[in-house]
Amino acid sequence: MISTVAGYLHSLGVIETGAITEDILRKLGFKWHQFDRQPDKHWVLWLGNACGQRGSYEDLGIELAWWAPGSNWFCWLRSDTAHRYSRFVHIRHLTRLDELVLLIEGLTGAPFDPRNCMYGGLQSAADAARMRAEKERADLRCLFEGHPWREVEKDDSRGRPLVDHMEAAVKAGVAK
Repeated sequence: MISTVAGYLHSLGVIETGAITEDILRKLGFKWHQFDRQPDKHWVLWLGNACGQRGSYEDLGIELAWWAPGSNWFCWLRSDTAHRYSRFVHIRHLTRLDELVLLIEGLTGAPFDPRNCMYGGLQSAADAARMRAEKERADLRCLFEGHPWREVEKDDSRGRPLVDHMEAAVKAGVAK
């Protein structure tokens, strides 16, 4: 429901204009990444867990990108089960937040609650409640509170590294 999303964004201090922005995507739980030689950020929210699938959470995702400020956002369905450059299906151009929310709700078959977006993926309500309860364990609070371990961890809206990047780091001898 768009009113739930607007209320959530307002509670985070985001002034809602109805237009999709990078700041709003970040607040909704989307993660950004860029492929090699790609000039702009692409924002991804994985939907696999919210659809009731018990395979990979990357079985279904929604990806957004824009090429100029104030322009429409390109919107794709994405499946990353085969890793890099796998399956993209262009859905349509989006301009408003309500269009994005309705698309997510149509794909998942459930009301969109941004509080259930964790680690770059939309979780089912039951899974999100379990993950929030686990996060309150004392040992995990001590582990995750504090300073990031690496420079890339300072931007929590950044997506995980791609398989090719990890393999290149191992070949270069900078990772195991």
